[in-house]
Amino acid sequence: MESVPLRRELLKEKIAAAIRGWILEGELKPGQRVVELAAAARLGVSRAPLREALLLLEREGLVRTSPHHGATVTRLDAREIREIFEIREALETLAARRLRAGLDPARRERLRDALRALEDAARAKDMRRFSEADLAFHRTIWELSGNRHLEEALAGLSTRFFGYELIRDLPRARAFRFDAMAREHRAMARAVLEGSDREVETVFRRAFRVFLDYVLERFGS
Repeated sequence: MESVPLRRELLKEKIAAAIRGWILEGELKPGQRVVELAAAARLGVSRAPLREALLLLEREGLVRTSPHHGATVTRLDAREIREIFEIREALETLAARRLRAGLDPARRERLRDALRALEDAARAKDMRRFSEADLAFHRTIWELSGNRHLEEALAGLSTRFFGYELIRDLPRARAFRFDAMAREHRAMARAVLEGSDREVETVFRRAFRVFLDYVLERFGS
């Protein structure tokens, strides 16, 4: 009895992997519609598991879906990016301050682990690994803040951006400033682990300014 849902789950994952490849390899461009009928025919599947796969990709930030227009590959303009960063800076600084106030050995080690994973990806200059580790680093701060609503707000706001960032950065990974980005995250972690509330505010504000400026520089080119 359990083999049917298992096969369905595996099929959804396989479809998502195929479409994810089309997006990250540039076959499907930002803003381009994913034509369900054509994609289903190409993959030899029905539209029901295809739609489940698209919802999975939406949770990864790679597509956006709407009831009347279906799914399109995520595209963000400069105004949207600025608005996302404005809210992220305020909410994530709050999350970091809450984390700093509740630091214990387990939380310290989780944040250090997240930073190590990001630094390892930066040293390897692996764009996919770095993107995953980047999101995981920030998600660790949100989760350890102890405020579920704050965590959910940041996750909902940020996932689409991280998906779009990977779409845009993967083809130009060689030019990415891995060392500089790792350095900013290292400063953020240090501020939480060793600094005061004021230092957290200062470091996070500066880091988000650096992140935003670099995003706009990359995506505008």
